[in-house]
Amino acid sequence: MVSCVENPEIKLSQLEGDSESLETAYGVTLGFSDFGQSKLLLTAPKLIKILSDEEQLIMECPEGLKLIFYDSLNNIESTLIADYGKLFTEKEFLHVKNNVRFENFNLDTLFAKELDIDFAKDSIYSEKMVIFSNSEGRISGTKLKANSNFTFFQLSDISEGHVNFETE
Repeated sequence: MVSCVENPEIKLSQLEGDSESLETAYGVTLGFSDFGQSKLLLTAPKLIKILSDEEQLIMECPEGLKLIFYDSLNNIESTLIADYGKLFTEKEFLHVKNNVRFENFNLDTLFAKELDIDFAKDSIYSEKMVIFSNSEGRISGTKLKANSNFTFFQLSDISEGHVNFETE
């Protein structure tokens, strides 16, 4: 997967145009690789392939999806589950919403109403409320910017935070 995206915060209206449904599949499992190396595994109960006016292939998962991200050694890096997803293949951009749960190999978990993922830049964005939780505590806010394994994480407009600690 290779692409260039100027603006990391692409709006869905910029990606969508008039479109035409090509096919619908049920019980789908799709593997995405880069030079023969597994990068993603997508499973969805229903997948609709759409071709936009710009000849961009769009894959819509109206009944939910599960995405597994792999690192360079084919180990599971993170897992994403959502009730709805739309993948713009040419732009390497995924929009997910409703009951979004994104978990990395350290069991750091991000709960969100809506997320935008730019695969070309390994970036995750959201303007909606998100909750980030791990063994150290929990923090919630909006205006999220992170990478897919949460080694980089930025959250603005923090509304709540909780830190776990032990006393002796």
